Amino acid sequence: MEGEVRGPVHAGGGAGRAVNAPLMKHNPAFLTPEQLRSSFVVRKRDLDIVLQYIRDSTGPSNQHVLVLGSRGMGKTTLVRMLADTVTRDPELGARWYPLVFGEESYTVSTIGELWLEAIMHLGDQTGDARWQALHDELRAERDDDRLCERALARLVGFAEEQGKRILLVIENLHMLLDEQMPKKDAWSLRHTLQNEPRVLLLATATSRFGAILDEEQALYEMFATYALEPLDLAECRALWEAVGGVEADERRVRPMQILTGGNPRLLGILASFAAKTSLRHLMENLTQLVDDNTDYFKSHLEGLPATERKVYVMLADLWTPSTAREVAEAARMEVNQASALLHRLVGRGAVVEEGQGRRLRYRLSERLYNIYHLLRRRGAGAARVRAVVDFMVHLYEGDGLVGLLGRIAEEAKGLGPEERRDHFDVMEGIVQRVRDPKLRSELVASLTQIGVLSWPDISESLQATLRRSLRVEGKRLKEELQLELQELGSHEEVLREEITKLVDLGRHADAGAAYERLADAATSRGADGFDYAVAATHAYLAAEQPYHAERCATRWLAISPNEPRLAELLTTALMRIEPRDQERLRGEYEQAAATGEHWAWVAVAAARAVQQNWSGVVYAFEEAKRSQVVNAFLSAVACLCAIGRPSGAYTSGWLIQHERELKPGYPLAGRILVMREEPSAQVTGAILLGAAGLWEEACTAMERVLSSGEGVGVEDARNFLIAAAIAGHADRAVTLLEASPVRISLEPLLVALRQIAGHPVQAPPEVLEVASDLVRLIEQRRAGRPQKRSEESNAADGRSRTSAKPRRAGRGRAAAKS
Repeated sequence: MEGEVRGPVHAGGGAGRAVNAPLMKHNPAFLTPEQLRSSFVVRKRDLDIVLQYIRDSTGPSNQHVLVLGSRGMGKTTLVRMLADTVTRDPELGARWYPLVFGEESYTVSTIGELWLEAIMHLGDQTGDARWQALHDELRAERDDDRLCERALARLVGFAEEQGKRILLVIENLHMLLDEQMPKKDAWSLRHTLQNEPRVLLLATATSRFGAILDEEQALYEMFATYALEPLDLAECRALWEAVGGVEADERRVRPMQILTGGNPRLLGILASFAAKTSLRHLMENLTQLVDDNTDYFKSHLEGLPATERKVYVMLADLWTPSTAREVAEAARMEVNQASALLHRLVGRGAVVEEGQGRRLRYRLSERLYNIYHLLRRRGAGAARVRAVVDFMVHLYEGDGLVGLLGRIAEEAKGLGPEERRDHFDVMEGIVQRVRDPKLRSELVASLTQIGVLSWPDISESLQATLRRSLRVEGKRLKEELQLELQELGSHEEVLREEITKLVDLGRHADAGAAYERLADAATSRGADGFDYAVAATHAYLAAEQPYHAERCATRWLAISPNEPRLAELLTTALMRIEPRDQERLRGEYEQAAATGEHWAWVAVAAARAVQQNWSGVVYAFEEAKRSQVVNAFLSAVACLCAIGRPSGAYTSGWLIQHERELKPGYPLAGRILVMREEPSAQVTGAILLGAAGLWEEACTAMERVLSSGEGVGVEDARNFLIAAAIAGHADRAVTLLEASPVRISLEPLLVALRQIAGHPVQAPPEVLEVASDLVRLIEQRRAGRPQKRSEESNAADGRSRTSAKPRRAGRGRAAAKS
């Protein structure tokens, strides 16, 4: 008896975690049992329902089952998971032996060859050579009736040996019975299924077919049919999170459900793209997926009556959910006629209704057919681009869409002219689809910064779209700025208060945009807008929008390349941007620098620092110096890189050579070094702080180092203390040295420092002699007079190197990557 089971499918466990199995878009049979189990995150209710048929088949006859579903709906995964479940279940495994055919059985053209195929798979599954030998022997049999009899007998004999029934899993049964085997063989199969309780057939098909629909046909009412429905929203979310490995809310998954029609295979492809972001691979997968389904789509379309087919095709051509009137206009027919035909298509399950009343819209139930139809009618580019643009605009928002478009352009940059046509079409489609003027402006800016407009093979339509957008954006910004300048005037303080409220409410992105407007307005009337620009960049970082922060920082850094706060914030923004985008932006900075935009060397240094390319930072510093760009942050980073290099040409000589340009960076570099764990780095940091005149900070840092006494070099301590005395801080130097374990090794210096500070001194004559030379040396250097090189002072100076130049950190520092 034929029975049809329909019902909603609920997502199973495993949602929200990355599946350890590879994404097998077309061949789930390639998965190992372990991979199959880990990837099975939806259709668990379907599995339980179909399993129940197997559990209930305990009598003298079996309930054979036919699983129905269009291509990509998960039939193969479901039946293979069912076979694996039966094998692992103690109760079912004791009663059933699953024998699984391949997804296609093209070599089967008779009933005898069907059972011969079963023998072949039995040999593969058991690994028993006798079954392979039997297969080779039976293959030589030319009489199909005898082949059928012998092969089936041996298969049943295996079931007897095992004490189990055989669960025979055959896919695409419609192809076997309607296309490959003669009709008389279907009657032979029916006889076996009705009379042999040791065989239960679990089959799949894309739709109901002649052999089971026609009461005159052999397999009429032989199967309980179970139709796989499209994934619901919860299942789409579960599969999306499993494939992509990231959480996604239903608001973002819903457009993906609409685009894919709940088709698991297509949803998996899009989720995989979201995780890997390669447009080229996505395009190839879409083409392959449609190509795999061409025969199915063609037969499905040809099975519709002519008038319904026309309406169906017009709806496919419209792409977006459409009203009956829109379909009627496209099909050149009356609205009432189109509405009636659409109603019939809804009844067939080919079309889905959305909304009610005047908001009623129609769309194809299988979104894949939209792509197939456009591929056949308009060529591959139009169909794939429309699908991909629809997907991207719905999935990505704001910064995400800007970053995505930048990555697509970067991918296109590495391809040949013929290979990147789709990329041009997708870029154009995304820019045209976005309605928000500000977001569209950022998208266009992203493409122009990468240099897309300068590519010789850029498509004419993309070029026109970008140039038109640039003109419109320029006009809009000018009008906005003029309006703001008129309105701002004396209300600037009010606007700042409003920004404070935005920050208090956690609306940091809105605050950043408002700060940028203030910066623009201030600059336009001749005032300094950099404080606002810095505040805007801070706000974008607080809003976790590093791409906006990077854009804001570089924009204002180009106006004032000597502004260290913007350089530091740019570095912070780059650290939060994905590595592939870091590389893209670094390339943009280097390109800008090469074309004479000197400010860009600061950005190059920031990007190189984030990538821990220290030699690249020093190179950028030297180029900036040649371009007369002096930025305290750049100086600090270059200084750190030179001091921290484990080897190479950058020694104390390089530091002395560039002292004038590096000195503005001493405070920041010093503060970074004193926070490190290595005592030698902390001493170097204290020396840098002292050289910058920040002796209170320097002495406080040195106090921590000297009080521990761990890993502190005597020469390091001597250099710092003499430099402090020269700078007029002898009294503080005495306090530091007296509390330090190294005071015994530096007794002559301690005596000298006490004498300079006016403290009473008692010491052996030989110590007093060396101390006297040190006092004279310190006083001469403090007075800026050239030193008289007596034998004693030479000896003292030899034991007490007085240079306060920054020295490279010694043992214990973390090796910097070059």
